[in-house]
Amino acid sequence: MIMTTNFRTLARSLAPCLVALLGQPVGAHAAFHMPIPVVRTLPNGMRVAVFRNSRLPIVQMELLVPGGVAAESADTPGAAAATARLLRAGTSSRTAEDFSADLDRLGGSIGAVAGRDYSTVDGTFLAADFDAGLELLADAVLNPIFPEPEVERYKSMAGNALTRLLQDPAALADAEVWSLTFAGQPYARPVLGRSETLSRLDRDAVQAYHRDFYRPDRAILAIAGDVDPERAFAAAADRFESWAGHSAAPTARPVAASATGPRLRILDRPGLTQSVVGIGLVGPARDSPDVLALQLGNYILGGGPESRLSRSLRQDGGFSYGAHSAYTLLRDAGLVSLSAVTRTDSVAAVVGRMRDELARLAAQAPGEAEVASARRYFLNSYPLQFQSLSALVSQWTALAFYGLSADSMDRYVESVAGVTADGVREAASRWLAPDRMAVVVVGPAASLQPSLASLGPVEVVTAETEPRPVVAAPASVSPEERKRGRELLAQTFVAHGGLARLRRVKDSTVNGDLIMVMGGNEVTLHMQQVRKEPLRLRFATRIASAENGQILDGARGWIFGSGMDSVRVAEADSVSVLAMQTAFRSDIVHVLLAAADTTVEVAWRGPGRLAGRDADLIEVTKVGGAAPAERSLLYLDSADHRLLGVDVGSPAARPGAYDVRRVYRDYRLVSGVLWPFEEERSIGGARTMTILVQSVVLNSGVSDRVFARPEAEDTRAPRR
Repeated sequence: MIMTTNFRTLARSLAPCLVALLGQPVGAHAAFHMPIPVVRTLPNGMRVAVFRNSRLPIVQMELLVPGGVAAESADTPGAAAATARLLRAGTSSRTAEDFSADLDRLGGSIGAVAGRDYSTVDGTFLAADFDAGLELLADAVLNPIFPEPEVERYKSMAGNALTRLLQDPAALADAEVWSLTFAGQPYARPVLGRSETLSRLDRDAVQAYHRDFYRPDRAILAIAGDVDPERAFAAAADRFESWAGHSAAPTARPVAASATGPRLRILDRPGLTQSVVGIGLVGPARDSPDVLALQLGNYILGGGPESRLSRSLRQDGGFSYGAHSAYTLLRDAGLVSLSAVTRTDSVAAVVGRMRDELARLAAQAPGEAEVASARRYFLNSYPLQFQSLSALVSQWTALAFYGLSADSMDRYVESVAGVTADGVREAASRWLAPDRMAVVVVGPAASLQPSLASLGPVEVVTAETEPRPVVAAPASVSPEERKRGRELLAQTFVAHGGLARLRRVKDSTVNGDLIMVMGGNEVTLHMQQVRKEPLRLRFATRIASAENGQILDGARGWIFGSGMDSVRVAEADSVSVLAMQTAFRSDIVHVLLAAADTTVEVAWRGPGRLAGRDADLIEVTKVGGAAPAERSLLYLDSADHRLLGVDVGSPAARPGAYDVRRVYRDYRLVSGVLWPFEEERSIGGARTMTILVQSVVLNSGVSDRVFARPEAEDTRAPRR
């Protein structure tokens, strides 16, 4: 019977139904209306909202408290993230082990995360377990004891995450853009704090943060799913009636950066052959009338594949394989951020072009075709924000926190349609003036500083680059971290189409362009990858009339090359065959299926960031007898659970050291599987290639003849 199974099994079986959860078809933005909850305020001030939806026997709940990173004391950075992480580390009535055991018996999940403006605690349970699930969530929020050993353990984990940040040029640039753009203001603080201040974070600081901000008067609880509203209100009153006190007053709104000329900061990384460029500008507060126009302007600037930055830096200038911009909305301000990776000798030109595109958007109204394209993007993606119970409660609690009414979302279509080209220019002129820029570059300062000096005074910061183990040995993984890792992976499998669909992929054909970085230069090749189970791979690249590639057929392989009128083939040695077998398993399907293997060790390793997105870090460890452990670190998007990227460790390296990174972007649905159409690969922090996919075909019935040895003169490949 379906009601006797646990939530994880149910989620897998019902995953295809989630798209229709709210009864709204994708793209039907004109008819979409945000569901309206029943709302009541408890005597202690906590607001409770209930969305009744009986389509599935599931209940999703989210509790928002007004304490985020911006509310931290300057003396204890990182307290918000530590408090959220440690809520499940033991309560006055349950040890951490007891809490995990009770949660496991229900088959549900509870997680907490600290953002810049607020923190949230979420839970997912079967409808039949609603009361027990709400009791667990309330216990974690109201009665945490923050055991000293768990606080120290968290600090070790956070220190490891900060060390990983230093080894990731893109993530480091992103963090420094926040720091420089909002210098001296609360939004400048990194979510995890800084390595040099982590020692000041102790149990007293975490308890004080919980005392000041985990209070009911400004808390918001949203409940959605198969539950009667009256029953939900009664349960909420029962579980939270003892919660008392008032949260600390919100901090004053920060002042937007003055237009005093660009500020420039170089984070010195002498060993990098490519440099990372990040630019930040302070944007308006969440409730500003400029927000919608600036959102469309950001999309025109660098939010889409045909954006102005992409055309200027990639298509026209050839400076960068990809340039992007993003707009993060917050209560007191916003951040417009631009990013690109380029050759070090091109950094000044890239910054100049970014500056010129900002100036052009601020000075001249965009074309109507550009504005129409941006409108379509936002209107078509708008209903997706509410297509699951978790998305619905997250959106509603955020709206309530920011003081925005639900009917403002119903007016969204009308509001977006009303944004004009002149409105985009006017908003850009107020917020995107180039003399407001905060410019961060991660790369070799000796080469960068002379070329950037013409833009203004340059600050050089020497970053610690000495790598050290960043992840503890598997033996130190707690049951809670293992459980959390599996829970988050389950959400990622659903986001990518579901395990059943991933397992049904028996062959794939991928065509596209491969941009290789060789000797500081970029070479673009046409590429085709064909895979077929088990262990068959054909990888070929072509430039002009020359084709080169590799073929794997189980335990045998060949390396081939062809010119105008000849083909040469070499039998691959054992090392080359092993490398091809590893390449066979490197696509998105095999990465996810490897993590789903019940024989591997899986552990949540804390929060992180990748490609400008908040992420949950999941370590996957495969131990095989006497062989060294194979380890990989998966970055799961904290918002939509997609796989952002993966770090792959060398078995010979020390535990926790990773030398290969793959970052995935531009996801599209292919036969129900979410597939990345852009993939960036790097070794030791230096980009080696970018794959730009043009087409993907799954389960086409690829012939075995594709993986046969090519007909040609046989030679021996040199052994490595």
